[in-house]
Amino acid sequence: MADTQDGIIRIGVAAMEKKARSKPMKQIMSRFDPKIFEFVIFGDETLLEKDIEEWPVVDYLMAWFSTGYPMKKVEAYVNLREPFLINDVAMQHNLLDRRK
Repeated sequence: MADTQDGIIRIGVAAMEKKARSKPMKQIMSRFDPKIFEFVIFGDETLLEKDIEEWPVVDYLMAWFSTGYPMKKVEAYVNLREPFLINDVAMQHNLLDRRK
Protein backbone atom coordinates (compact mmCIF):
# COMPACT_ATOMS: atom_id res chain seq x y z
CA MET A 1 0.00 0.00 0.00
CA ALA A 2 1.18 3.53 -0.73
CA ASP A 3 2.71 5.84 1.85
CA THR A 4 0.06 8.19 3.28
CA GLN A 5 2.35 10.13 5.60
CA ASP A 6 1.16 13.35 3.95
CA GLY A 7 -2.38 12.51 5.06
CA ILE A 8 -3.67 12.17 1.51
CA ILE A 9 -5.39 8.97 0.45
CA ARG A 10 -4.70 8.23 -3.21
CA ILE A 11 -7.48 6.55 -5.15
CA GLY A 12 -6.50 5.12 -8.52
CA VAL A 13 -9.03 5.05 -11.33
CA ALA A 14 -7.95 2.26 -13.66
CA ALA A 15 -10.33 2.79 -16.53
CA MET A 16 -10.08 3.74 -20.15
CA GLU A 17 -9.89 7.50 -20.68
CA LYS A 18 -13.47 7.93 -21.90
CA LYS A 19 -14.92 6.19 -18.85
CA ALA A 20 -12.47 7.70 -16.36
CA ARG A 21 -13.31 11.24 -17.43
CA SER A 22 -17.04 10.70 -17.92
CA LYS A 23 -19.73 12.76 -16.24
CA PRO A 24 -20.73 9.86 -13.90
CA MET A 25 -17.10 9.40 -12.80
CA LYS A 26 -16.75 13.12 -12.16
CA GLN A 27 -19.90 12.90 -10.02
CA ILE A 28 -18.38 10.09 -7.96
CA MET A 29 -15.10 11.97 -7.49
CA SER A 30 -16.87 15.19 -6.51
CA ARG A 31 -18.30 13.48 -3.43
CA PHE A 32 -14.87 12.99 -1.85
CA ASP A 33 -13.17 15.66 0.25
CA PRO A 34 -10.16 16.90 -1.81
CA LYS A 35 -8.28 17.69 1.41
CA ILE A 36 -8.26 13.97 2.19
CA PHE A 37 -8.53 12.19 -1.17
CA GLU A 38 -6.55 12.54 -4.38
CA PHE A 39 -7.74 10.80 -7.54
CA VAL A 40 -5.12 9.41 -9.89
CA ILE A 41 -6.55 8.59 -13.30
CA PHE A 42 -4.45 5.97 -15.03
CA GLY A 43 -5.99 6.52 -18.48
CA ASP A 44 -5.28 4.93 -21.85
CA GLU A 45 -1.58 5.74 -22.12
CA THR A 46 -0.73 4.26 -18.73
CA LEU A 47 -3.00 1.23 -19.08
CA LEU A 48 -2.03 0.34 -22.63
CA GLU A 49 1.57 1.50 -23.09
CA LYS A 50 3.37 1.48 -19.74
CA ASP A 51 4.65 -1.49 -17.78
CA ILE A 52 2.77 -2.02 -14.51
CA GLU A 53 5.91 -1.17 -12.54
CA GLU A 54 5.60 2.37 -13.96
CA TRP A 55 1.95 2.80 -12.99
CA PRO A 56 1.20 5.16 -10.09
CA VAL A 57 1.19 3.64 -6.62
CA VAL A 58 -2.18 4.19 -4.96
CA ASP A 59 -3.84 3.25 -1.68
CA TYR A 60 -7.21 2.30 -3.19
CA LEU A 61 -8.14 1.23 -6.71
CA MET A 62 -11.32 1.48 -8.74
CA ALA A 63 -11.19 -0.52 -11.95
CA TRP A 64 -13.81 -0.75 -14.68
CA PHE A 65 -13.72 -2.94 -17.74
CA SER A 66 -14.56 -1.53 -21.17
CA THR A 67 -13.62 -2.30 -24.76
CA GLY A 68 -9.86 -2.56 -25.15
CA TYR A 69 -9.31 -2.73 -21.39
CA PRO A 70 -6.14 -4.67 -20.42
CA MET A 71 -7.69 -6.76 -17.64
CA LYS A 72 -4.65 -9.04 -17.26
CA LYS A 73 -2.32 -6.03 -16.77
CA VAL A 74 -4.65 -4.55 -14.16
CA GLU A 75 -4.76 -7.88 -12.32
CA ALA A 76 -0.95 -8.03 -12.41
CA TYR A 77 -0.78 -4.47 -11.01
CA VAL A 78 -3.14 -5.44 -8.17
CA ASN A 79 -0.92 -8.43 -7.35
CA LEU A 80 2.21 -6.25 -7.44
CA ARG A 81 1.02 -3.22 -5.43
CA GLU A 82 -1.84 -4.72 -3.39
CA PRO A 83 -4.08 -1.65 -3.19
CA PHE A 84 -7.40 -1.93 -1.38
CA LEU A 85 -9.93 -2.72 -4.10
CA ILE A 86 -13.14 -0.71 -4.31
CA ASN A 87 -14.43 -3.28 -6.79
CA ASP A 88 -12.92 -6.74 -7.20
CA VAL A 89 -10.94 -6.85 -10.45
CA ALA A 90 -10.88 -10.66 -10.66
CA MET A 91 -14.67 -10.87 -10.23
CA GLN A 92 -15.14 -8.78 -13.37
CA HIS A 93 -14.36 -11.94 -15.37
CA ASN A 94 -17.55 -13.43 -13.92
CA LEU A 95 -19.56 -10.38 -14.89
CA LEU A 96 -18.31 -10.69 -18.46
CA ASP A 97 -19.20 -14.39 -18.72
CA ARG A 98 -22.93 -14.83 -19.40
CA ARG A 99 -22.74 -18.49 -18.42
CA LYS A 100 -21.92 -17.49 -14.83
